[in-house]
Amino acid sequence: MQHRPLPPLRAATAVAALSLLLAACGGGSGEAPPEAPTTTVVNSAPVLTITKSAADAVATGPVTFSFGFNRDVGTTFTADDISVTGGTKGAFSRISGTSATLVVTPTADAAGTMQIGVPAGGVTDSFGNVNAAAATEQSFNTVVRTVLVNFGESTPPVLTGFGGSEDATVVNDPTDATNKVARVIKSATAEVWSGATVSICANQAVPTLPFTSALTTLTARVWSPAAGVPVRMKVENAADPSKSVETEATTTLASTWQTLSFNFSNHVAGTAAFNAANAYNKVSVFFNFGTGGAATGARSYYLDDLAFRGSNFTATCLSTGGGASTTTITMDESPAPVFTGFGGAEDASIANDPAGGTNKVAKVVKSSTAELWAGTTVSNLANQAIAHIGFTASNQTITVHVWSPTANIPVRLKVEDAADGTKSVETEARTTMANAWQTLSFNFATPAAGTAALNLATNYNKASIFFNFGATGAASGGARTYYFDDITYPAVTSGGGGGGGATGTVVFASGYTQAGATAQRGTWGYFSGDFASYSGNTFTGGGFADSTPPMPDDAQFFFIAVTTTAPTVQAGSPPTSGGFIGMYVTHPGLPLNGQTTLAVNLGMDANFFRQPSNKNIDVFVVGATTYSNGSGGNCNVTLRGSITPTTDAMRTYTVPLNNMALVQSCQGGGFNSGVASVAQALAQPIGAVNTQFTFPNVNTTINSGTVGAPIYATGITRGRTLFQ
Repeated sequence: MQHRPLPPLRAATAVAALSLLLAACGGGSGEAPPEAPTTTVVNSAPVLTITKSAADAVATGPVTFSFGFNRDVGTTFTADDISVTGGTKGAFSRISGTSATLVVTPTADAAGTMQIGVPAGGVTDSFGNVNAAAATEQSFNTVVRTVLVNFGESTPPVLTGFGGSEDATVVNDPTDATNKVARVIKSATAEVWSGATVSICANQAVPTLPFTSALTTLTARVWSPAAGVPVRMKVENAADPSKSVETEATTTLASTWQTLSFNFSNHVAGTAAFNAANAYNKVSVFFNFGTGGAATGARSYYLDDLAFRGSNFTATCLSTGGGASTTTITMDESPAPVFTGFGGAEDASIANDPAGGTNKVAKVVKSSTAELWAGTTVSNLANQAIAHIGFTASNQTITVHVWSPTANIPVRLKVEDAADGTKSVETEARTTMANAWQTLSFNFATPAAGTAALNLATNYNKASIFFNFGATGAASGGARTYYFDDITYPAVTSGGGGGGGATGTVVFASGYTQAGATAQRGTWGYFSGDFASYSGNTFTGGGFADSTPPMPDDAQFFFIAVTTTAPTVQAGSPPTSGGFIGMYVTHPGLPLNGQTTLAVNLGMDANFFRQPSNKNIDVFVVGATTYSNGSGGNCNVTLRGSITPTTDAMRTYTVPLNNMALVQSCQGGGFNSGVASVAQALAQPIGAVNTQFTFPNVNTTINSGTVGAPIYATGITRGRTLFQ
């Protein structure tokens, strides 16, 4: 900072100074004149420093730039003084006369550099000095990609070469030995159509690609020994090769990695056109397509990071031979799903697809007066429920097809226990497109801030969606209409012969551990009571998956035995049951899909068969949904059947499901399950299968001990439980 020199003393000032000197020496009036004011004038330009929230990182979203002046410029600095390229100006905030911020959103679906500048001469300080120019830049990459295959997977992808490219394998990157890539050698005798199929799923497949009319591109990093090489990519249906589409991109660099984009809306002439209605889940790559190996000699090409562009989702293989690994709620179902809106989103209904066609979708209107938490619950079972969501340690993602009138809005998804709203988990994803369909992935391993964490032991069977969560209808500028379709979530797997929603035989309970758990994320245990002359002895145990040595899955069991010192009888006033003993296995919620028979593996105490009669066991099939009457009462829909054991050895007994009786409907008395028949009960996910003796079907006569120490034992052993 410079200071201007003070002006020289004028004559009047000199006289005043002389008078002061005389007064000090005893002459003059003796009064000193007032001091002349001193003024500091700054004549340099105010200095501006620009900093950024992203520091030196590559930005993937909005960046806040801070502007700091070395002295007060008042209100002369505005957003209009800032130039921006490579992005869009957002909120400008003047913090003080020396400080301000501006939020800049980089260009969507692009990579580059934002240039932020303040030209000279637009800002003025209190001394009338104008600013000097200042500028900064910020790298960004907002391209949304889901990497399908990166070749560094713990289980390496399978490369299936053909036509002279059979030598295809996973190797070290030719430029980085720590990175794994695919190498395809096109031999000297290769056909013009020589190529390789890349797969990470069964049947030479990849996860189904979520193509839409707007999202049609895959990308891949490629390394070619020559520039100008056409690289063709073909996607098809792994089960139906007649459904395919091919496109090409050309290398521009030699012996260097570059990213090529393959837009399947631009199909190769003479090949089938792209059809968004097809399920494409197989990918093949053809290097130097159209040129045989004889023309070039053997050449090595490399491939890495095969990715889907435009959407974030969890790439999940469809299972084969064991039922579907996912459950999908579509809006074309009959009966249609039920929508329960709240907070200003009550206008939710089935509607035609805004993109055209005959597809039915869900439409949600968030009103102009909507709360920031306005949303919609989607259900296809009673009590606003859906089939149990089969989250696992490795699969915690739900995908939803959404359509929003604006990009970059948060969409929140909440799942909870339909019978206990305190058990829930929420997460969010953001739209990247406006007025177009896209698939959003909701990873519940990363819950929204301030919400509960995912608990794999919880029965999540209710789902709600919140568009533009956190913004009221007024803040959004009025009513807005959103659409969604195809809610796809992990199905409950059976752990040994099928999964939730699977056809054929499915395992309900097996894989018993000593801690009381099953392989299907359920539990097992016992109950007993009301025995007269109870001796105080209850014996339990078994052979388990974690025994030493471990028991095979189909041989595992657990047992309970109760002994009395005299034949048990009904006692009390009024008489109690006279004894009951039972065993249960639970499941997070198994939806049946055409199964008609319950199969339970049981073994009995030998003394049970020495009785002439009373040998029946009750079998209860209990629904997974717990209904509340609003007054503290809970209820689960229950069916009852009967088994008559025939041997003490372990044997599988079957019970036709349509022969069971509905003994607890949870309808009336404040409960409203909507269940009035066995068929309706079986349409709900199954949560438990119990086997139970009840007096007089217990040991009331057979002394299995000595006269001096009589023991009347009742015991049961239980193995696997299945639905067939």
